Amino acid sequence: MKKQLLLIAFLSVCGFVTTNAQTATKLEAEEASNENCKLIEEEKYSGGQALELTESNAKITFTFHAAESGKYTITVGYDGLYGDKVVNLSVNGGASTFNTPVEGPGEAVTGPFIMNEGDNTIEITPNWTWFRIDYITIAGSESGMEFDIAQTPVDASASEAAKIIYTFLYENFGKKTISGVMTGDMETANGDVTQHADVQAVYQASGKYPALVGFDFMNATGKDEANSWYKDYTDKCIELAKDLYRRGGLPAFTWHWRDPSRATGEFYAGNQVKTPCTMKISDAMNADGSWDTSSELYQNIIKDIDTVADYFLALQEAGVACIFRPLHEASGGWFWWGTDGGANYVKLYQLIVDEMVGVKGVHNVIWVWNPCSTDDADWNPGEAYYDVISIDIYNNAYDYSSNYVAFDQLKTLTEGKKIIALSENGPIPDIDKEFEEDAVWSWWMPWYQTWDGGFVDRTSKEEWTKCMNDNRVITLEDLSAGWGTYTAILTPRSSETTSNTIFNLQGRRVTSPTKGLYIQNGRKVIIR
Repeated sequence: MKKQLLLIAFLSVCGFVTTNAQTATKLEAEEASNENCKLIEEEKYSGGQALELTESNAKITFTFHAAESGKYTITVGYDGLYGDKVVNLSVNGGASTFNTPVEGPGEAVTGPFIMNEGDNTIEITPNWTWFRIDYITIAGSESGMEFDIAQTPVDASASEAAKIIYTFLYENFGKKTISGVMTGDMETANGDVTQHADVQAVYQASGKYPALVGFDFMNATGKDEANSWYKDYTDKCIELAKDLYRRGGLPAFTWHWRDPSRATGEFYAGNQVKTPCTMKISDAMNADGSWDTSSELYQNIIKDIDTVADYFLALQEAGVACIFRPLHEASGGWFWWGTDGGANYVKLYQLIVDEMVGVKGVHNVIWVWNPCSTDDADWNPGEAYYDVISIDIYNNAYDYSSNYVAFDQLKTLTEGKKIIALSENGPIPDIDKEFEEDAVWSWWMPWYQTWDGGFVDRTSKEEWTKCMNDNRVITLEDLSAGWGTYTAILTPRSSETTSNTIFNLQGRRVTSPTKGLYIQNGRKVIIR
């Protein structure tokens, strides 16, 4: 045992360590190679030293020699110095981030990361500067939990169209990825979604149309909502959503919610704009945290929610179901709905769902909770309020990583109970990597090409063509038969598959069926 410890200690000094998937190994930052870092000597640090990263081009590089391939978790010992910062951590080029929420020494657990047998490179660089790295600890990760996803949407009164969409997402999750793209400029919108400039950009790059198309309610509410251009923008989104659904596609709505106080026309709360929105959710609350229903702000909030609800009701009347992602990226703090903490965010998210579903009668929506970080447990609105969890990841151009670390962390965050999607991205994940690294996203959606976005161009035509023509990627062409041919019936997942076993339309075994429609031996049967 002493010889083994001495060997690990010797290799550690060189920043080069061998371990297996069951052995935890600690590496000191000062013993790794670094660029543009400052050595700090203080007794509070492990080994009495740490590295300070104040320059944007600072980097710490560890070399880790794994005795076997597998997934490993990395715990980073840090000093937050001035509080919350964002740190980049990559393993063999696969990028991830973590936060340093503690002002002073703390630990952040990140991963699990896939390590190869042999040498692996671990790099730490600043996303936001001014923090110190003390050490990292690498340990084998246990096999992940199994998925246990509900077979029906969270809305118990979901429309038949919404049930069909949810069943489609449920049945394909883990088996195929749905291709998507976000729309921006509506000048090319003529009611034909395939001719929209952003959709056309994907078609020109790949020869196929995306099955999912994103739209935005950003002009539906706010101080300029009566402006004809704003109204025309939203109306065009609705018409394209109808056309997409008619073709068998999936409309997906985001809501950049403009200042409900009407003091500004912004949704940004930070320095991205000259006159940011300064209102907070708590401005519409009483001192005890309950809603101040008599306040003008609360009434404006309800008015805005009802306006969006009315658009969904128009789609519902037309038999169209949609995906909806409200209050996205909150904990980042750049939107007004993320400046007042997780508890108040949760109240606002729940208010949207309760008002739209319970009061307005919107039942054609698949609900998405979109945290900014995989650490956002305090921002979770509750599993009864969303069907899908998603994350937004913008890798560098032509980086087709599967982003499996974020996928695994979202699975852990929701205890495997939710479908997982990549709701915004730059380059698309490579479909081979998705399957190789067990990160098969329900869908991905590059941001728009128009408005000088150019996000479709961040994936090469070769990669677009490869992925869009892979039978594990769902395109609009694959859905050309339309939703009228698809029923909200799940394949029974019970081991009992004899011809005498009867299931209801939600895939649950029925021992004493009454009159109605059921599934027996994989076929619909009517019991009279």
